[in-house]
Amino acid sequence: MLSKVPPGLPGDLLEAVNRVPALSAPEALLRLAPPDIGGVRAWRAAAGRALEDAREAGAIDDAALAAIRVGVDSVEALLASCCWTDDGRAGWLPSPAEQDALADASARLAPGRDGLFTRYYGDFEGRPVEAYCPGAPVARGIFEAARHFLEARVPWSASACPGAGTTVP
Repeated sequence: MLSKVPPGLPGDLLEAVNRVPALSAPEALLRLAPPDIGGVRAWRAAAGRALEDAREAGAIDDAALAAIRVGVDSVEALLASCCWTDDGRAGWLPSPAEQDALADASARLAPGRDGLFTRYYGDFEGRPVEAYCPGAPVARGIFEAARHFLEARVPWSASACPGAGTTVP
């Protein structure tokens, strides 16, 4: 196996993300979201606040914050490509077609040869030759929470109760 990433990076990243539980908890993200914006921008603001809260609490350091933000940036780009009518206004909701796009992206994030994070080149001496992103499990978790965050605002979806605006474990 060949790797372009430093030894230990995937494990360190997973460990750091686990110290920011709000990133994978749509209910916590809903409480952290500013009320005056909507859609992907609201999710990004909530994710940013969760990261800053974790850093201020000493749960992650600046290096972990920077590494996690790379994943948040990637998820934000994927969300924006699925939510083409999102104008950032409070109350924006994904259309049924956008919900389908989010579901399709979610399915393509799953592990395997057809995933967005894996490239299969063929077999060599009976073994698969693949390239994959070592941060894929992190991005999957962040994306799923973001998707549920966006869909929780849809009237026919389950919605979260308003909170005090603090990060919850």
